[in-house]
Amino acid sequence: MTSTPQPTGVWAWIWQRITAVLLVLLLGAHMVVLHFVPANLEIHFVGVAARFKSVLYLLIDSGLLVFGMYHGMNGVRNILFDFAFANKWRGAINAVMWIVIIAYSVWGAYALTFFLK
Repeated sequence: MTSTPQPTGVWAWIWQRITAVLLVLLLGAHMVVLHFVPANLEIHFVGVAARFKSVLYLLIDSGLLVFGMYHGMNGVRNILFDFAFANKWRGAINAVMWIVIIAYSVWGAYALTFFLK
């Protein structure tokens, strides 16, 4: 009995690589904004609250959150597909993955906007 590779998951593989690059770029931007901008060197409540009002900061951290969630959950999905589950469970695993990504991304993005009020 021979096994033939199935051409499923190509887009997941491509997006895994794209999100890896985006995470590296956003992490670099995050480090620059937080650690090398003179106004951000002192950490206190007022400074953090002011930083949270910046659209750039919210975009960088929201991007890290969303891309990190996808990248991590897709990695877990790949492990489950490789070792644990038959083909009949793949649809359910994909659905759970997307529900978790969307739920935690919305929750996290909402938490980032707390100081906009």
